[in-house]
Amino acid sequence: MKRLAPVFVLMASVLWGSMGIITRYVAAIGFNTRQTAAVRITSAAVVLILFLLITDRSKLKIEKKDIKWFLGTGLGSLFINNLAYAATVQRASLSVAVVLLYTAPFFVMIMSVLFFKEKLTVQKISALLLSFAGCVLVVGLSGANVGGNAVITLMIGLSAGFGYSLYSIFGKVLMGKYESLTVTVYTFILASLASLVIAEPASMVKIITENTSKMPVTVIGSVITLALPYICYSAALKYIESSKASIIASFEVVAASLFGVILYDESLDMFNLIGIVCVVAALIILQWKPKNERERS
Repeated sequence: MKRLAPVFVLMASVLWGSMGIITRYVAAIGFNTRQTAAVRITSAAVVLILFLLITDRSKLKIEKKDIKWFLGTGLGSLFINNLAYAATVQRASLSVAVVLLYTAPFFVMIMSVLFFKEKLTVQKISALLLSFAGCVLVVGLSGANVGGNAVITLMIGLSAGFGYSLYSIFGKVLMGKYESLTVTVYTFILASLASLVIAEPASMVKIITENTSKMPVTVIGSVITLALPYICYSAALKYIESSKASIIASFEVVAASLFGVILYDESLDMFNLIGIVCVVAALIILQWKPKNERERS
């Protein structure tokens, strides 16, 4: 399983990259930004709960002392990340929002060194800088804007990146004790409760009742693009350093761009292609081992 951990992270990043497909579908039904996030998170949470109630209820058991860590993954990470990212998109261009979101690996690397005593190596730093540069090139910043108040927009965007990074930290702690499904289901339960509070539930119910035929796709899409990648990522955190996992997850930007090309006839220019090469090169650098390590293996 340890050797497959990077593959699981890569799978998660591809599924996250497809999130825009279902997000556009849900938004087109008539939900606003906060409601779109709430519908997706809550749908995934309900399916996960039902799945565990049917298959293995023991996975729903957690210790009270660990609730603080689940609050970290549910509220501190998933909820704050979604809320701050949505706010950034409203205030600035999408490219700026994505780049600020992918400051997350920087936060993860710093916290991993402080809390998990991970080694800060030249290999990691090189891969981190290369992947971030790649993300900037993939999304493109030509004509990008940061809204009327640049400082506030940047702070909100960085909050999205910081919230995103917290899952790699709190999730790492929890995966030492619980299975990935348990970590994911409680993360989504707490995030869905917080999302519903600010999403005007009465208005959401009205929209749902008027569009019941579209709900199955919404639920299935939410599970595939939101719940499943978190399960894969959580499982990988048990066997891989948080800093490495967060850098590999940056492939999400590449995956999202490729989905755009395939499904929405979006185009890629030379800079976008160079960016994709940079991200892939960063993943290769992370997996490269010195000759002496290969011989020991």
